[in-house]
Amino acid sequence: MKKNQILFLTAIYSFVLLSAFTSCKEPESTRPENRTDSLMLKVKETDLTTATLSLHTAGITYPASLTLTRNSQPVQTFSLHRPDTTLIDTALTPSTTYTWQAIWKKTETTFLKGETVTGKTMDSTSHDFTWRLDTLGAPGSILWDVAIVNDTCVWVVGDIVSDPANHPIGRYNAAMWNGKVWKKYRISMLNGVGTLSVQILNTLFHVNSKLFLSSGSSLTTMDILGNVTKREYYRAFNLGATKKIFGRSATDLFLVGDFGSITHYNGSTFTLMESGTTVDLLDVWGTSESDIWSCGSVAGGSISLIGHSVLLHLEKGSWKTINEEDFPEDFPVNSQPTFLFRSVWQYSSSTPLFQTSAFGVFSYNQHKSIWSWDFHRQRKYWLSYPPPEMGMPVRIRGTSPANVMIGGDHLSLLHFNGSTWKQLTEVLEDQTRLKSLDISKTRVVAVGEDPRSKAFILTGKQTVQTRSRNK
Repeated sequence: MKKNQILFLTAIYSFVLLSAFTSCKEPESTRPENRTDSLMLKVKETDLTTATLSLHTAGITYPASLTLTRNSQPVQTFSLHRPDTTLIDTALTPSTTYTWQAIWKKTETTFLKGETVTGKTMDSTSHDFTWRLDTLGAPGSILWDVAIVNDTCVWVVGDIVSDPANHPIGRYNAAMWNGKVWKKYRISMLNGVGTLSVQILNTLFHVNSKLFLSSGSSLTTMDILGNVTKREYYRAFNLGATKKIFGRSATDLFLVGDFGSITHYNGSTFTLMESGTTVDLLDVWGTSESDIWSCGSVAGGSISLIGHSVLLHLEKGSWKTINEEDFPEDFPVNSQPTFLFRSVWQYSSSTPLFQTSAFGVFSYNQHKSIWSWDFHRQRKYWLSYPPPEMGMPVRIRGTSPANVMIGGDHLSLLHFNGSTWKQLTEVLEDQTRLKSLDISKTRVVAVGEDPRSKAFILTGKQTVQTRSRNK
């Protein structure tokens, strides 16, 4: 090949390489962006009248004006300042299918519409239960708490008298339902001098196939079959006797009790937490590790004082007082949002918190700091408060906003099915005193003391629809 031919081919080859190289180096202003405009809406969960939706956006300019439609009709218009947000649609109809869509107003004449998503609200549940009533022990017996593990494993604790002439020798302090019969147990607890004794048990809690039982100053851990794995004494770290236990895992428990005492247990160490109150804490509940609530009250305190109530919330490892009030004898009832809190329950962090009190069921919307309440002369929320002759409610628990149970003194056993209350007086005698209850999707178990001072266990079986969740 001649020299000039070689130079010509080399020049062509170099030009091809240069063109290929420079073609991958577009100016910054002309390169297409990796992001594309998108609105991704998802129905996280629905209950009886509310839907919770999550929205993820990409490739849009913030702040952005967005609209949420339900069944093609606008229901919310809002300004979005970040890629992700949670939307709550309320005032829905039970057992109804809805469609939602997110729309971004890009300009006055252009819009970006996301995919349509579908969800169905819950239906109300039945007030019909099949009941079984059992009694344990001789007169002088009482049960203070209950935990449903599953349909064939239920534990109760308290003071079960076997022989009144020799009590407390021979005392039983727990019993287990194995699906057929109740079996009584003597659970030994560690005391302050390092020895074991069978003490009255105040409360118990079930999580991660473990049971935690407290006498107020001692904690015993065992499996669901009653095999003890650990005994610990913690009264030296606690200002008062423990009344209730709650946790999301076996290594993250909160023990609340007298004089505002809150003790955290991580599975090996007890740590006293500052509650900011001296009011007796009677209940604790949460929906996640970062969303824990406690409430309590004390009656009296002075001639002119009816009582004192408190509601606490755990925020970033510290307890914050949400509400704390004194109640003089002449206070105007309709002007007060709270009175003598006894129990607290919440279905999810996106739903209001509910507490039982001397005058009704109160709710607190933590996202808006709004109080609502039901009084027998007022109806301001989804809980239509039952008759005023009902005794003091001591425990509220539920599996959904359409399956809630309240128990307390003097025939106080009530079920809320999502739209109405029913007072279940036909299964209890007058002067029956309920001390606690637990509820699952198939049953409710309530415990306490009957009119003959015997420990009783009331079990109700029910078929309940579960909460609607959307993948």
